[in-house]
Amino acid sequence: MAEKTRIVVTGMGAVTPFGVGVTTFWDGIVGGKSAVRQTEDEYLRSWAPVVAAAHDFDPTLYLDKKQIQNSDRFTQMGLVAAMEAIRDAGLGESGDFAAYAMDRIGISVGCAFGGVQTLEDGSARLSSGRSSRVGPRLVPKSIPNAAAAGIAMRYGIRGPVMTYSTACASSANAIGEASYWLRLGEVDMVLAGGAECLFSPAILAGLRAAGALATEGPASFSAWSRPFDKARTGMVMGEGAAMLVLETLESAQARGAHIYAELTGYGSSNDAYHETSPDPAGRGAKLAMERALKSAGLNPTDIDYVNAHATATPAGDLAESTALRETFGDHIDAIPVSSIKGAVGHMLGTAGAIESIACIKALETGMLPPTLNCDDKEKFAPRDVVANKSRAADIATALSSSFGFGGQNGVLIWQKTSF
Repeated sequence: MAEKTRIVVTGMGAVTPFGVGVTTFWDGIVGGKSAVRQTEDEYLRSWAPVVAAAHDFDPTLYLDKKQIQNSDRFTQMGLVAAMEAIRDAGLGESGDFAAYAMDRIGISVGCAFGGVQTLEDGSARLSSGRSSRVGPRLVPKSIPNAAAAGIAMRYGIRGPVMTYSTACASSANAIGEASYWLRLGEVDMVLAGGAECLFSPAILAGLRAAGALATEGPASFSAWSRPFDKARTGMVMGEGAAMLVLETLESAQARGAHIYAELTGYGSSNDAYHETSPDPAGRGAKLAMERALKSAGLNPTDIDYVNAHATATPAGDLAESTALRETFGDHIDAIPVSSIKGAVGHMLGTAGAIESIACIKALETGMLPPTLNCDDKEKFAPRDVVANKSRAADIATALSSSFGFGGQNGVLIWQKTSF
């Protein structure tokens, strides 16, 4: 049997509710801070009283006027996260891919909806009678693949450029599917991650109608996102983008790149149960975790840390806890399991990518991010949820889970790299 191609991370970039940059994101969550605030837009507040918005994101600091004019907010965030990841990978400010053929580089982006703000603005113009026309860029700005296409055009990347839309599992699937391209030898490097901004009336109203959004909470708005807590009432919407530079270990070593971690496992599945509710028995989630473990050649006892999807919805946290117990057995009691959604909310299509960065930083720094606002843990939840405060832990293997509407499941396993 041929030796399995090893895939490593050599660059990371992020735009989160804490601001621009992986360091800003990591310092925020490890510092126990929450970016959840009362929704500034009074109109949107009718459906989502609190959100985790990237208030400090100013695209004019990173993109030229034409790029901004021709792109939706989610694409702008994706571009900025990609720029940071490429720079962090040692490829220069403008993307110096001299050692690579541009058709040997790929882009794999997860996004649940695309440019909904652009689409709704155009719809509002027509329905209100303000105009009988919309701009010629409405469709290319709003389509879900706009972020991936924008990155490709900026850097001249001509390899496979794909967008995966699997709800909250989108960027986990985007990263996992990209690993197949590398293992098949189709590409030498992939920029993989997610971008999402869904602060729109239709999306927020729809999520509220589905019972997914938190509509009440403590006096402090920052405490409304409460994964695994008995007082949780639903998720808090976040926004942002996260990108990773993936390449083969051989490629990374040949160019002397800094290696953050290794992607060793990926598993996907579907609940085939309900449009919005997860399978309460956790069967689909368990299958994805088992497939990730199998692809990594690991046993459940080899996992040192789990970054849970844990959105703070009553049904979701229960189903995930059940799946973890079914997958890991009693060993789950010995594994720290935390969710960062108390800090940054649920970034939907970006969730799997930003939570992968949290796993990689945990491996790199030996610090586990906390589950904020878990003051009265549910009995069914994992025993150790790293409640409210980060802590030091020497871990070598981390599992990240992402589960979405439509029963979509994506699980990634990250490990410290040994040579």
